[in-house]
Amino acid sequence: FQIECHFHYLDIVGVESKKSTHFSIVTSDRPYSFVTTGDAGNFSSNADVILTDLASAIKQIFPTVPLKYIIRKIDIQPPEREIIFSEEFRPSDPRNVGPCGGFSAQYACMCDFHGVPYREEVAWDVDTIYLSHDTRVLNLRDFDHLEPKDLMAIVSALEYNTFFRGLKAAHMRLSHETLERILHVLKRSMWLEELHLEALGLRWDFLNKLSISVITNSNPAIRTIDLSHNIIEDKGAIHLAGPIAKVSKGLCKLALAHCGLTSKGVNQMSHSLTLNQSIANSLTYLDLSGNSLKDDITNLHNFLAQPNVLEHLDLASTDITLENLFGALLRGCATHLAHLNVSHNSFSTKKGREIPPSFKQFFTSTFSLKHLNIAGCKLPMEALKNLLLGLACNESTAGLYLDLSSNTLGAQGAHVLESCIHGVRVLQSLDISDNNLDAELAPVLTAISKNPSIRTLHLTRSLTGMKPKHIPPVMDALVNLIQKDDFPLAELVLSENKLKHDLHDFINALGSNQSLQKLDISGNFMGDVGARLLAKALQINNRLRTIYMDKNGVTLQGYADIVYALEHNHSMRTIPFPVFDIAPHLKSHPDKTDAVMRKMQELLQRNCNGLKRATGQGFRLQHGFLLSSTHQLVDKLVAETQDTISLAKGGSDSASAVQRLITDAENCKQLMPKLQEAVRNDSHPIEMKLTRVASELGYTIKSYLEETLETMMRTGIEQCPKTLGNQIVVQDLRKGLAECLVVPEEFLQICLLNNAGSEIMNKVGEIEQSLAAAISDRATDEVLEALTRYRRGMGIAESPSVLLDEPQTPDIVRSRSSHDADGLIIRPGGRGSILPKLGLESPTVSVENLSLPNWMQ
Repeated sequence: FQIECHFHYLDIVGVESKKSTHFSIVTSDRPYSFVTTGDAGNFSSNADVILTDLASAIKQIFPTVPLKYIIRKIDIQPPEREIIFSEEFRPSDPRNVGPCGGFSAQYACMCDFHGVPYREEVAWDVDTIYLSHDTRVLNLRDFDHLEPKDLMAIVSALEYNTFFRGLKAAHMRLSHETLERILHVLKRSMWLEELHLEALGLRWDFLNKLSISVITNSNPAIRTIDLSHNIIEDKGAIHLAGPIAKVSKGLCKLALAHCGLTSKGVNQMSHSLTLNQSIANSLTYLDLSGNSLKDDITNLHNFLAQPNVLEHLDLASTDITLENLFGALLRGCATHLAHLNVSHNSFSTKKGREIPPSFKQFFTSTFSLKHLNIAGCKLPMEALKNLLLGLACNESTAGLYLDLSSNTLGAQGAHVLESCIHGVRVLQSLDISDNNLDAELAPVLTAISKNPSIRTLHLTRSLTGMKPKHIPPVMDALVNLIQKDDFPLAELVLSENKLKHDLHDFINALGSNQSLQKLDISGNFMGDVGARLLAKALQINNRLRTIYMDKNGVTLQGYADIVYALEHNHSMRTIPFPVFDIAPHLKSHPDKTDAVMRKMQELLQRNCNGLKRATGQGFRLQHGFLLSSTHQLVDKLVAETQDTISLAKGGSDSASAVQRLITDAENCKQLMPKLQEAVRNDSHPIEMKLTRVASELGYTIKSYLEETLETMMRTGIEQCPKTLGNQIVVQDLRKGLAECLVVPEEFLQICLLNNAGSEIMNKVGEIEQSLAAAISDRATDEVLEALTRYRRGMGIAESPSVLLDEPQTPDIVRSRSSHDADGLIIRPGGRGSILPKLGLESPTVSVENLSLPNWMQ
């Protein structure tokens, strides 16, 4: 045989056959006509046989796509012969569809079409990794190590693939041929919904071709376009406006951040957004950040002012005037908008220009706002006040993250925050970093502590450059903030403040804190002394889960102290690798560095596995706080009261009552251990319930698996009746799979009792400690108040010793679970503030290193 011509399946653009013995195949180059030999009535000599084989071959490669989408022109006469190319004649069988919609076969076809080698790793990655994660967006970064021509074949495979819904290429260089294939796929595909082409160096001419491809597609599925960090300029935006106006299903996401746009291009595009009626009900994400839009964006305001479903709007660093924006947001975006970023813009600088009422009204009326970034905007005081008052009046949203960082608020802004922030109950996270608040930060922190809805506080670079004399009051206010029971702060970011030894008192207070779970103290140069104090705090803190502590000038010995503390801490889960602190030691002491870091990760992993903590630890710690502080004051008052009784000549009833009070005072010092004894340690009903649940769960799992096995057996017999329908085979399967139906009891015990059970029991233990603390605190407070009343009733002046240790009101003398201070400590020459004494060395004296553990020696 001699091959006279050959062409690829994908070269075929049309098939024509008006006689059963004649047919023509039209390719992109030329038409080919064929005539069959033999009797026209003989089916084996009929053209239909050849056309049927052709259709079957194409369908085998693209099983989920109708043939009419691959061969665009089919003319078969008479009409009854058209069944050759109909879907009814050749329905898609899921059994014949490979992983990810048959991607591997389609990729092989495209390799052959483009004349490039077939890469097994590409097929394996898609058939295995993409399938296992059900990833529907093909990311070219997964294959950027291949040749550019290989990427061309990978992109082409998406043309008739119905599994993948998107294509992504970011921060890489694509060849001209690959970009052309992307455009071709956009022109032909009816299934590609997402196009992410970020930072590829694209220009406006590519946008011209892209718009033509989308418009040419008779049924485009595109819903997401991300062209961020490509300098497409206004020309590109104007070209993109065409398909935006004509996409029938509307867009869901449009991202054009840092694209070199101005108001001209954005106005044209915004006009298209307004013209397309579907977009008002489909577009949920719009990012125009990093473009120089300035003030003349009327069309964008018009689009935002019409009712829409935008959830995410990013206009950061666009040079817009903010007061002009919020009128549009109030009219069109108050219902659905959840994420608003207008950072690094500004308000009008015209003197006498007032903030429009719409600014405050938007924050009052927004229903869904969860994230507001208005950082770096040089907020006028009136704007800040209206923002906070507007949010304070909002009763619709909650859990808001508010970023006010880098606004140069100064003292005036601090006064506004101090007067308003406590009433903004929609706040969950607040960032006031880098605002030059100086000494006024202390009263701001006090005001923040009165807003219990705030769970996260960012103070990055808030104390950098502050005068040394202002830092102690601020740190005292921060210590009091984290010790308030009615202010359960869960996350605190205190990074890049260069506090050095001023951080030590705060670290001391961490030992008794019962709310912080995540703490960032990186970049404070606290040194090994701070690491030593932190190590001691970690030995008694059972709440912290994550600490960032890099860039603190901590040496290997300091981290060894931290590791030593982790031996006794079962709550810490994450300490990110301290790259900056450890890097110098990798060369000088590589083995010790590896040992310390390895041990740290092992202990953190141990904590992640979940272990039950000893219940008595918390009670003993609580009792220790009382002995070291409040009970000392009780002892002094009791001693002086007894002296008073011996000198007084009062009635027997009065003396008896005071004696009973003294007895209560002595007993209250031992109340915490008694309350611990009252807690059930053996045969705890919760643990017994978990054991029963584990047993019941085992039976439930076994019943479920037995039922699942029966369902699978029936399905297998229906699909393969000849092989699996044999009773001997069925019996062998049942016998062989019987052991698989039982989940080991040890496994369930580990899951429920050791893992989940440990977390539950630890939480119960914390509640028990809180209950005991509340009872003990109340008893102590009542004793102190009664003794103080008695002394004053006798007209006895306060002694110097009592005046020194006793706070101004008895209510302040409380243990850590019920008031700002855990105890009292007076430091000579200090600031006279109320701080917890945790038995930690003073940060002003030299501290000996903890002894090295065996694994370090």
